[in-house]
Amino acid sequence: MIEMALIAQTLVVILVTVAFVSTGTASMFHPLTLYLVFHSLVFVMRPILVHGAGFDNAWLFMGYWPDAQQFVFTLIVSSVALIAFSLACASAGHVRPDLSKARTFSFDRTDIVAFLITTALLAPLAIYSAIQRQGADAFSGTGDIQMERDPMTGQPVYTNTTGYIAEAHSMGLPLTLGIIWVSRFHPLSFIPFIAFVGFRAYLGWGRWAIIMGILGLVLLMLYRTRTRWFRLWHVAVGLPVLAIFTTLGNNRGALKDVITGDAPFSSIFRMTSHDGGRMIDALANQDLANFDFLAFILWVVPGQSATYTYFTQYLQLFTEPIPRVLWPGKPVGAPIKWVQLHDFGNFANLTTSLPGDGWMSGGWLGLIVTMAVVGLILGKLHRWFWTKGFVNRYGVLFYCAFLPLSLQWFRDGNITIVKFSFFSLLPILLWIGLTRALHAWGILEDDPLRPGAPRRVAPQKLVPRNIVRSP
Repeated sequence: MIEMALIAQTLVVILVTVAFVSTGTASMFHPLTLYLVFHSLVFVMRPILVHGAGFDNAWLFMGYWPDAQQFVFTLIVSSVALIAFSLACASAGHVRPDLSKARTFSFDRTDIVAFLITTALLAPLAIYSAIQRQGADAFSGTGDIQMERDPMTGQPVYTNTTGYIAEAHSMGLPLTLGIIWVSRFHPLSFIPFIAFVGFRAYLGWGRWAIIMGILGLVLLMLYRTRTRWFRLWHVAVGLPVLAIFTTLGNNRGALKDVITGDAPFSSIFRMTSHDGGRMIDALANQDLANFDFLAFILWVVPGQSATYTYFTQYLQLFTEPIPRVLWPGKPVGAPIKWVQLHDFGNFANLTTSLPGDGWMSGGWLGLIVTMAVVGLILGKLHRWFWTKGFVNRYGVLFYCAFLPLSLQWFRDGNITIVKFSFFSLLPILLWIGLTRALHAWGILEDDPLRPGAPRRVAPQKLVPRNIVRSP
């Protein structure tokens, strides 16, 4: 029964992909492309490995093992989520990308001054946050940033700082991408981005930021080269990055051990453990285990919980912005908790995924509503980009920095997209605001490079007329 369901699951994603490509709107700039990649990894490849390769680490961690009927039901729910999202996103974002109209942007002095001010204001905070995060384990009580795990929800909570400082390091990504964009891909402009990615890999945490940062850079490069899809060299570069991502998932200190000389360089790409385990077991960690987590959610809600959340988890949007240092009694997570997954198993630090979050909100209805609403939002954003944003030098950077964040939205569900977007888009929004303010205040209006500036005509050299003398 499971084998037939896995075949059907694969056929569904193939049919959706073929239908999507046939519309002529498909490209790496479409949110549906990213969801198809996400779905294929966590709801097609993962269950195949769980069933065929015996991946049971997630089951052991949660203390839950599904039977064959629950396994198949999880596949069905994920396929329905895919169809609902695809229909909404494809219809709302039905615009054929026309990169022939893409522009080669130039930046005037006002743009550059505004970006330098933005960097001067935010970069010190991002660097300070990154330095704070490189200390000892946050849960050991010895690091500069300390955390503890809430026993009721299993979620980590900062105890000696606020998330505004602890997570400010995420601003390094849009700032370094902005340097590349404003410098128009000058070779030296890549140095801050490489340093940011290398530092995150060295620390071992924030691996998803590495993936999203590289994806954002690739989107900018695709726009610059008027290309809709990855090229072969992009794939060639991406494979080692994915290998490092997997290695850091199994050993957060892998790159640090190589740099300090405690491990050989080849260990970064080692796909087997020292005890001679199978190479495929390197993929058994929790990074792509949303299928396993979804199966647990479908078992809990409403069978064990006897209720749904009825979208109350989104009330956290109103409580999350308040720092805990100002509100010591602030609820961990949503202020109203109709369902606590941690009550029925070990769900500490795990993610619900967007389909799981929708199912918790109201079963089949909650699933379809959640997937359709998110699909509509991202589809509308795609339509905006190809009708207005792609000819705007700020809009291109904004879209290419935001679109990769949707992967985190698909994986985490809930309100995490708002938190990630705050730090990832704040530098760009501040840059736009400062640029407009400088223009409104008339500062740097003498810049000859600004749009609409009058052209200076060089004075013509007076040439004396030939004088014809009469004989």
